[in-house]
Amino acid sequence: MNILKRGMVFVTFFGCCFAIALMAAAMSTKYWLEAEAIQLRFHPTDNTTVIRPNSTGHVNFGLFKGRKNLNVGFGERIHAFSVDPQEPEFMSYGLWAGTIACLVIAMVFAVVGALFAVINTATTPVEAITGVPGLYLWNGMAALFSLICVILWGVQFSLHLTSNVLLYDAPNGWTTKNMEVLGYSYWLVVVAIVVHIANIVIIYVGTYERKVKEQIERPEDKTRNIMLY
Repeated sequence: MNILKRGMVFVTFFGCCFAIALMAAAMSTKYWLEAEAIQLRFHPTDNTTVIRPNSTGHVNFGLFKGRKNLNVGFGERIHAFSVDPQEPEFMSYGLWAGTIACLVIAMVFAVVGALFAVINTATTPVEAITGVPGLYLWNGMAALFSLICVILWGVQFSLHLTSNVLLYDAPNGWTTKNMEVLGYSYWLVVVAIVVHIANIVIIYVGTYERKVKEQIERPEDKTRNIMLY
């Protein structure tokens, strides 16, 4: 490859590193879900439920840790908590484990893609798996597993996280029903998918070679040669 093509391949190294940073940040931060919270009060005299005034709250959590701020009118009380995926009323353990597994696998493929981007910049590997075709594979697999991770958490959110995530505070009237949104940690993985797709486009543009059709010269017609003796 010429210098320009090697430079384009090397750009994907930075893309992979950026995607790794995005996925690592997504895994370590506590904003896969955010929700506002309110406290409800039941009036037995007329069988009505009203929102308790001056009682507000906010909850956010990631794949492992979370935080909730609840205010019952005397100031915010901040509580940190650990995510318990084995609580069936809270979330599905299978979807939670699948989300983490796919995110880790995507990071591994991104690391491999970054490594072979450097190798292809410095040398010209003989094997296809270690050359440019391999770069398509590593970035494609990283994008695929990131996409599966996004889908799994989206299913988790739709099935289990839109009713009330404050299970232990529900007896006191606290609820987040219909106030949950996907946090920025989730969207970081979506950006990582876009980065890997951009890498694939860069690899294609940078290594594309137009095929030149070879013109085969017609052999001379020897039957027309006249031999003189």
